[in-house]
Amino acid sequence: MQILPNIYLADGFAYASHPNFYLVRKDGRNVLVDSGTAPGDLERAERNLEHWGISLDAIDALLITHSHYDHMGNAASVRSRGARIYAGPGDAQGIEAADNRTAPYAAGFPLPPCKVDQVVENGDVIEVADLRFEVLHAPGHTNGSVVYQLENAGRIVWFVGDVLMARGADYQPELGWQGGEDFNKESYIESLKRLSAQPVDCVLAGHHIPYLRDGHRLVGRSYVKALVDWR
Repeated sequence: MQILPNIYLADGFAYASHPNFYLVRKDGRNVLVDSGTAPGDLERAERNLEHWGISLDAIDALLITHSHYDHMGNAASVRSRGARIYAGPGDAQGIEAADNRTAPYAAGFPLPPCKVDQVVENGDVIEVADLRFEVLHAPGHTNGSVVYQLENAGRIVWFVGDVLMARGADYQPELGWQGGEDFNKESYIESLKRLSAQPVDCVLAGHHIPYLRDGHRLVGRSYVKALVDWR
């Protein structure tokens, strides 16, 4: 499902699957953002993307927003097809070890570890051909949660994982799951405060509905929600 120029929903809400993951394609180069939970997610994404002539065997990079199982579960499989793997500080080590930073206790099954080729920090830039992703470190949901910012077709697009999301017909803000061992409310609030001061048009989250205009409004409302609920 194409949701923006050059950007596809590989799998997720529109396919009756819970975690969203995305593919960005430009000039024949392909970047996947997150990878779903289990092999069935990846198989469904393969079928979905075939409609656009895209193969998961031609992925150049996998950008992982955070280490939880429903976002990195297929990372090892994607890497085996030749993709280079990126993840944030701390979370990258959790992905490599498949330890409790991946929340296997919530998954209910063991997760395959995956080597991370590059640990990304705040302000880093990942370039794949003409695609340029800026890294915004946003700890709280996990220590290594990151937002990947892409300027695309005149819009600022954020791939936010579980840092924030919109839910329901009225697009109410929702914050990430609090069950991770490294969840930290204080860091989370500080991350949302920093993010709310930056411009963004489209917010593509790891769950629920993509928010395709006035993304700064959703970010600001998410910060308010954190202040009201957690402070």
